[in-house]
Amino acid sequence: MNKHIRISIIVLIAVLMMSMNAFGDNFKEPNKPDTNKTFDPGKEKKMDEIASLDIEDAFEELKSDEYLSNPDLAYKAIYKAFNSRKLEILDFTQLYLMYQLSGGPRGEKEMRDKDFLLSKRIFETFPEDAAKMLRTMYDNGDEVTRGNTVRASGKVADGHMTKKLLIEALDDASYYEALEPDDMGEPMRVCDMAYNQLVLRYSIRNVHRTIGPGISPEVRDQLIYKLKDVIK
Repeated sequence: MNKHIRISIIVLIAVLMMSMNAFGDNFKEPNKPDTNKTFDPGKEKKMDEIASLDIEDAFEELKSDEYLSNPDLAYKAIYKAFNSRKLEILDFTQLYLMYQLSGGPRGEKEMRDKDFLLSKRIFETFPEDAAKMLRTMYDNGDEVTRGNTVRASGKVADGHMTKKLLIEALDDASYYEALEPDDMGEPMRVCDMAYNQLVLRYSIRNVHRTIGPGISPEVRDQLIYKLKDVIK
């Protein structure tokens, strides 16, 4: 083999390796929640009490602001309450992926938001089991379920299954969410939420940070096309 050709091949391989390493550095998977943190005895005792309740009552207790406003506390409380019954709680929380989160009376919307946020934290606490369930929900759900599934998947640290789901969802142009009264523009599509979750999940730079209703579908499509080029 010609000496110059050999050198060119070596340089090309080095460049490719650098590119692969750069991709790995820039697109690290999120970390799993730390469920081993220690809290004061009062909080630990209360978490133990919640863990003794049935699934529905424990879920209601964990919807309090004390837990929803403190992710670290919530992750440990969720782990204590449901680690021995993961499949049961995941089956229970599937319901909250089927409801449209936007629209409706204020009090009702706030309750749906709390149900969804706690469900999302549960998925993050048990990522491997949750990822399989979320994949099934996405594959078999209507546009509302698919949109909520994507929205709930952004920090599920299972590895490649969730990443694959989010990338596939970039091609799902279904509208899934109604506009809020104060919103201007077009409702959100599944692909728009997939864009937002991918950018957040991997802290992707040099792309538009967030797609919202105020951005036209034509511009959204351009942003999604650029993101696809970045993550391919």
